[in-house]
Amino acid sequence: MNEMPYDELIKWTTFFSKRPVGWREDYRTYLIMSSFGVKEPPEKIFYTLEQIRKESEKEKLAKLPTGEWLERMINSKDGDHEWKPFWDNENDKTSNQS
Repeated sequence: MNEMPYDELIKWTTFFSKRPVGWREDYRTYLIMSSFGVKEPPEKIFYTLEQIRKESEKEKLAKLPTGEWLERMINSKDGDHEWKPFWDNENDKTSNQS
């Protein structure tokens, strides 16, 4: 009971990699610095805010839709693709039989 279980240690490590200790203080400091004219983005000044930004991007990407249809839409360009809907394939078969 005096030691932390390994699973909990891994969870805490993951949590602190996503939300580093002190990131709120760094953000407040950046706001003060920007009020004095600092133009650089906060990620360039504070490592903790860079981690927050990276995790935010990962979360956004994880929420994006995925699947075969999305891949086909992304990969098609100006109608240049090899895939045809099933109804076009049927029309090709009927026109070849006539």
